[in-house]
Amino acid sequence: MNRRYQGPGFAPGYSVAVEQAGDAVYAAKRALLDTLKQSYPLDADVHVFHHRGEFYGVVTGWDADGSRVVVRNSASGKTSKWWSAQVELCDVAAGREG
Repeated sequence: MNRRYQGPGFAPGYSVAVEQAGDAVYAAKRALLDTLKQSYPLDADVHVFHHRGEFYGVVTGWDADGSRVVVRNSASGKTSKWWSAQVELCDVAAGREG
């Protein structure tokens, strides 16, 4: 068996399947974060839609734990995380309207 972790502190019969599943989770999170960064670039102008209405803001970061985009509200200055499905790039909105 090819074990990455061997020696003191590691159980001789630890689950390689669990280790591989954990590696897959980390790889998926890295891929999600890369996709969020490409789809919602830092400092991009965005239009956020939510259950209380909508607002315009600027992308300030990303959260790969829930495919969320961190947005600073242009009107209030508040920063919060929004599901990517609620966030639209302003240039996309302009193309749809034009």
